[in-house]
This record gives sequence, C-alpha cells and structure tokens, in this order.
Amino acid sequence: MNISALSIRHPVPAVLLFIMLTVFGVIGFQRLEVQDFPDMDQPTVTISASLEGAAPDQLETEVARKIEDQLTSLRKLDHVTTTITEGSVSISVSFDIDKDSNEAVEEVRNAVDGAQSELPASMQQPTVSKNTEDNSALLTYVITSPNYDEEELSWFVDNDLSKSLI
Repeated sequence: MNISALSIRHPVPAVLLFIMLTVFGVIGFQRLEVQDFPDMDQPTVTISASLEGAAPDQLETEVARKIEDQLTSLRKLDHVTTTITEGSVSISVSFDIDKDSNEAVEEVRNAVDGAQSELPASMQQPTVSKNTEDNSALLTYVITSPNYDEEELSWFVDNDLSKSLI
C-alpha cells in the first residue's frame, strides 16, 4: 500500500502532519536570527612604518620592498597592497578567508621582525595591526553614466535603483 492511497482514505493524519510542520516551520523561522552586518573575520593585517623626512622613492627601496620580500613566504597569502606617502609606508596584507586572523597577525609580525635588521636604523619600529570590518559595508558600488549628469544620477540611484535592490 502506498502513502498517497493511505492519505486519501484517512486524510486526518496527513492534514495534521501538514499543519504541525507548518507551525514548527513558522516558529523556527521567527527564532532564526539574521544580522544586518554578519560577524565576518576577514584576515587582513596592516603594517605602518614611518621615516621622518624620507622621500617616497627612498621608502620604496629601503622599507617597502624589504618588508614585502619577507611577506612573500607567508602561507595562504591573497594579496599585498602598499601605499607610500611622504615619510610613511602603509602595507595591507590580505589572506585567504579560511586563514585564522590571529595566526595571520603573528605571521606578519614575525615577518616584519625578520626584516627589521635590513630596515634603516633611524626608522621607528613598524606597527602591525589587524583590520576589523565590524559595521562596515561588505560591498560598495560605484556608478557612472554618460547620459546623466551628477544630480540626475544621484536621483536615479536614490529613487529607482536603491528601491529595486531592497
């Protein structure tokens, strides 16, 4: 005997099972916690180094490249971004998402310590810090248009595009 024939002859158990599953599904859905900004631990580490009065070219050759050379041996390294301004260097090191962020900070700190002997003696100790993205946007869009000017494009994004994305 199959289930459908049994349900047709005796509909009460099938209806009760359907109602029970629906009630438990609604209760489970209401208890399901959804966050606007999920807890996400992106393993990104920032290295900041400064050398007073140094030109960007000098910082690139004497500081940034020395530290970057030490970073290339790290496991699960995704990419390295270096920003050099007058007197300071900022290196952002991103790892694969499955890398533990505390382990990433320790590995970067050890790599910077390994490069310390090659850095200029007058330079302060580089600082290593973990980036936290709490309450920040996960995705950012940039919109341009050859047909709209800045004000029309702003109105289009606010009135049409943002409402259709929600």
